[in-house]
Amino acid sequence: MSDFEEFGALERDGWANGGIVDAYIKYFVPITDHVGNYIAENHIVAQDKVLDLCCGQGTLTAVVSEKGANVTGLDFSPEMLVKARRSAPSAEIVEGDAMAMPFDDAIFDKVICNFGMMHIPDQPKALSEIRRVLKPNGEFIMATWVGPTASPAFAAVFGAMKTHADFSAAPSQPDLFAFAGREYAATTMAAARLKILNHETVASEWVLDEPSELFDIFLTATVGAGMLIRSQTDGTIEKIAASIAETVSSKFNDGSKFRVPVPVAVISAKAS
Repeated sequence: MSDFEEFGALERDGWANGGIVDAYIKYFVPITDHVGNYIAENHIVAQDKVLDLCCGQGTLTAVVSEKGANVTGLDFSPEMLVKARRSAPSAEIVEGDAMAMPFDDAIFDKVICNFGMMHIPDQPKALSEIRRVLKPNGEFIMATWVGPTASPAFAAVFGAMKTHADFSAAPSQPDLFAFAGREYAATTMAAARLKILNHETVASEWVLDEPSELFDIFLTATVGAGMLIRSQTDGTIEKIAASIAETVSSKFNDGSKFRVPVPVAVISAKAS
C-alpha cells in the first residue's frame, strides 16, 4: 500500500471534476503546451512508437502524432480522455493507471510524461512500469515544476501559504518538486534501471491580466493546492490571496500585463 493512498484517491476525484479540468486547461495548458512542444521537437522523430503518459487533454499527443509518430495516450481521468480523443483523433487513447499500465513489455521507443509524475502516488512503481514498457535503449522524457527556491511563481504562492495556511488538513503527498533536483532524479530513475541523460531548465511564464489571477490559478485549476486553500478559514484565504496578489503586483508588473516566471525541469533517461 502506498504511503500516499489518500492523496491518490483525491487526485482521481479531483480530475473527474469538469470545473477543475476546464480551469487547468485555461491556466496551465499554455505552459504545458510550450514545454510539450519543446519535448516533441527535441526528442520525437517520425516512426517512433510513443506513449504519452498522463496525456491529459491530449494536445501533446496530437503534436507527437502530427510528427509522424505512432502514439498512444494514457490517463486516469475520463474527463481528460474525452478531450484527448478530440484533440488527437488519430492516436490510441486509453484509460489506465500509470502504476499498472495495460501494455505488454518493451513495446515503446519513447515514453513522455509532461507534468504527470507529480499526480502519481507511487512514483517508483510508475518508473518501473515505464522501464517495463520501454524497448531496450528506449528513452523516457518528463517535465516537472521547478521549486520555490528557483521559481518566482511557486515562491509567491507557497511563500504565502507557508506564512498563513494550516497544512494539517492536507494529506501527505509526494514532493511536488523532487525531480527538479538532478541528484534525486538520477538516483530515483537508476533504481528503476533508467539512466539519466539530461536534466535541463526550460523557461516559461504566466502572463496575467490581474495580480489576483495567480491565486485563482491555484485555487481553481489544481487538486492538492486548491483543496488545501479551501480547507482554510475565510480570513486565512483572504490573507493568502492578498499576499500573492501583492507579490505579483510589486514584482512582475510589465505595463498592462503581469509576467510571472515559472521555470520547468525537463529530464531524459535511457532504459539501461
